[in-house]
Amino acid sequence: MNNPKTIASLVQPGVISLASRLFVLSTWRPGSKKWKPTVKSFYETGLVTAIYEQLLMSPALAHLDIRHEMSYQGPKGAPKQVDLWFRQLTGGRPTLIEAGDWAVGKVHDDIKKIRRLNPKGYNFFLAFFRKNVNQARNPFATLETSSKRAGGLDLTKVKIDRKLTGFFEIYRPDGNHDPFGFALIKAR
Repeated sequence: MNNPKTIASLVQPGVISLASRLFVLSTWRPGSKKWKPTVKSFYETGLVTAIYEQLLMSPALAHLDIRHEMSYQGPKGAPKQVDLWFRQLTGGRPTLIEAGDWAVGKVHDDIKKIRRLNPKGYNFFLAFFRKNVNQARNPFATLETSSKRAGGLDLTKVKIDRKLTGFFEIYRPDGNHDPFGFALIKAR
């Protein structure tokens, strides 16, 4: 797949779009007085949906069939849900992307799942770094550190690339801000 940089570049506009909508939808709403939803506390699926919308609007990806929460049938077993699914309009092997908050176990489990579903295609895990400020500000360093630790990220199963990681701040109208980091990790 020749589009991972494009996909990574659309994470920030997707997340900022979601942050804006959460603010507009919850401001002045009586039920939002106690719990003010932010990107830092919002569901992973909501983040993936916002990124999916950006992917659909991208002219650089217009030649692809892009789907979200796609039920995908691998070579064996029952169909499984896949967060993001890409394929040329003319067919061919798809690219599968699972996404979620950064945790070594989650990365390894989801990579194992999509490699089983799509053994000859491209597979990625899109990790969100939003709970820990230090990890969010430098996701590549977090991945490198994890790969050097026992029980950490296994580089024989995944490939990390600094160009597919990023960090940005989400500024809120109350003056506070939330750091958000991401990494598009390729399955080997």
